[in-house]
Amino acid sequence: MNLIELLISCLLGSIVLMSITQSGHQIYQSIERHLVRVTLHNEALQAIQVMGQAIQTASLPKGGTFILMAKDSSGMSNSHAGQFQVRKGAASVDGSDAFYTNHADESIGYQAFFIQYQGHHELREGVLYLQTKNKKGRLQNDALIGHVQSMQIQAGIKSGQSMEWHEPYELSERVSKSRPHWNQVRALKIHIKLHKNRHSLEIEKIFALRHS
Repeated sequence: MNLIELLISCLLGSIVLMSITQSGHQIYQSIERHLVRVTLHNEALQAIQVMGQAIQTASLPKGGTFILMAKDSSGMSNSHAGQFQVRKGAASVDGSDAFYTNHADESIGYQAFFIQYQGHHELREGVLYLQTKNKKGRLQNDALIGHVQSMQIQAGIKSGQSMEWHEPYELSERVSKSRPHWNQVRALKIHIKLHKNRHSLEIEKIFALRHS
């Protein structure tokens, strides 16, 4: 084998090696992307299930107190149950909404859900929190899942055979002729965006209220 043949052989070998390396890198990226999406999807389903139980058990068909309230671009107060605190600018997690439910059954009681930043600088991320009352009646916040970019909520009101979807600010807490009342809500739509390691996932779920 002369020098030219040797150089050609080395060049072909390098091309094959680069191709294998590139293919391996692409396969690795594909596997990583799949694993991240699976993780995000499972976390989102876990959170959706907890919120769905709170929404559906808030309904009392046989009477009692039914409270379900949502507010745009807000978090929950850490000192007063059922009170929202509007978050703007750096404190707002992409304009995420918050909501709470209340049940006359003390074993279920008050449950609220909101997004809040946790961590600092490049480690900062949105976390979905569940707010409840402990045995002493004090509020406590428990993290459900991380990697949350935003949570948006819409309230559904029946209009004939179809469902009209409203933003929380479009509904009234008091009886009003100009705006629909929260007691008219028959379903809640929750849309969550998650992001981890440059990979994103969105999930949406509609929950019908049991009193509907």
